[in-house]
Amino acid sequence: MFIGAASATPPTAPQQPSTQGPTQAELDNADTDPANWLTDNKGYLGYRFSTLSNINADNAHDLKQICSFPLGLTGSFQNGPIVYAGTLYTTTAFTTTAIDAATCEKRWEYQYQPQNPLAPNNKGAAIAAGRVIRGTPDGHLIALDAKTGVLLWDRQVMDPTKGEFATAAPLIWNDAVFMGKAGGDLGIRGEMMAFKATDGEKIWGFHTIPSPDQVGGDTWKSPTSIEHGGGSLWTTFSLDPAAGLLLLPVGNPGPDFDNDSRPGLNLFTNSLVALDARTGQLKWWYQLLGPDDRDWDTAVVSAFDGADGSKLAAVAGKDGIAHVVERITGKPVSGAPLVSRYMNTTGPVPGGSGIRLCPIAAVQWNGPAYSPDTHLMYMNGIDWCAQAIKGPTPVYKATHPYLGWANFYGTRDAIDEAFGWINAIDPTNGNIVWRRKVSSIPLGAIVATAGGVVITGETNGTLLVLDAHTGAELYKTNVAGAIGGGIITYQAGGKQLIAVAAGDNNATYQTKGENTIVVLGLR
Repeated sequence: MFIGAASATPPTAPQQPSTQGPTQAELDNADTDPANWLTDNKGYLGYRFSTLSNINADNAHDLKQICSFPLGLTGSFQNGPIVYAGTLYTTTAFTTTAIDAATCEKRWEYQYQPQNPLAPNNKGAAIAAGRVIRGTPDGHLIALDAKTGVLLWDRQVMDPTKGEFATAAPLIWNDAVFMGKAGGDLGIRGEMMAFKATDGEKIWGFHTIPSPDQVGGDTWKSPTSIEHGGGSLWTTFSLDPAAGLLLLPVGNPGPDFDNDSRPGLNLFTNSLVALDARTGQLKWWYQLLGPDDRDWDTAVVSAFDGADGSKLAAVAGKDGIAHVVERITGKPVSGAPLVSRYMNTTGPVPGGSGIRLCPIAAVQWNGPAYSPDTHLMYMNGIDWCAQAIKGPTPVYKATHPYLGWANFYGTRDAIDEAFGWINAIDPTNGNIVWRRKVSSIPLGAIVATAGGVVITGETNGTLLVLDAHTGAELYKTNVAGAIGGGIITYQAGGKQLIAVAAGDNNATYQTKGENTIVVLGLR
């Protein structure tokens, strides 16, 4: 067992990992694998459902903390942990750490030293064939040995001097690593890319802001706006392996709040985009809204099969509307509100005193779960309002916010006026089957299980377990600080366990704490 900081010196040539798992067959079965949690959202489809039922509606009240691992850091902690063969891997902006998934004993840690860090947060890593692969805040893609944490290769894949960086958790499929550029609020031109898992060499790229001669290019009536048109990929992706479709939640246009300077529908911003995963060729798109002037970009996408076998995908934007589409064609199926207050959702934002706008950032980097047992989709919504005031036309400056409101991201109501909802939705028609109000912001991930429970977390540190059929509270506890990252369940040491990424530090949500992995199980 290796404990300590792995060497940060890049190898002169790509190195081979010391182990070979998980295999492609294991990754293909990850969505239904009871023991492991192999991607940010469990498997390729990413509908965040566990077939484990040891923890269930009858005994959830007996949960207790088993162990915890403080990372010794106090920064952003939006990570979605992954688990393979009894090891849990977690990331921050600069560290990657492996711990025993049953005991929280440290196995290794790797420290990354960025050259030009931007937006210091990280949503997670991917694992395949003995490699743990993640992005960095200065636009690198790195591969670590899953057993030892030793650096196998390091490749710069983005240009941080242009505001490009990596924050999403990648996916690995058939030795291809999928990663997109973040930095939409800094005026980048978004791109989804595929790289070889063996050495990081680029395979293909797809610009989310098309050129004038490409499909969607005519939706940018001012061609000069294309170069800084945004369309970042800041949250993770889903993949339909059978269809070979890569599903992308594409973010806001740039500048965020000024659509006068970029007339048109601004494809493919604020959209769910499907690509051929092998070639990067565009297959279809579904635009949630456009042209956006409220920073209502798109959050995580989940794919699942409905009760009648229909192939579906679900996605939501910061406007607080959940959308369900046919994932082979992109045809819309249903929509559902995630919050209770909608005010000034259309029309221009004026200057002067501006307007009161609701919601503001109703959904963030954690997306929906789906239960094939209840046939319900579960998703959190943030009920929060702000005053928005239009400012002068923004001027692009590399690595600086490219926005357009006079009051930055808006003057939000006091944090104690914000609250949230946990929603259970029939994806076939958008009906709200049940919803539960929570007193703080439900920023954490959401999980459904075969035990008939739904698990999620709030910024006040509350971990909440609900009945999946009714929304009744079964258990709650306060963990080590704000929950802004992943919540997963897996099997280790012969038991079903729950791991929570807690202690997120976030100025927007006024949270502080030490980044900590907390593991719970039954007494």
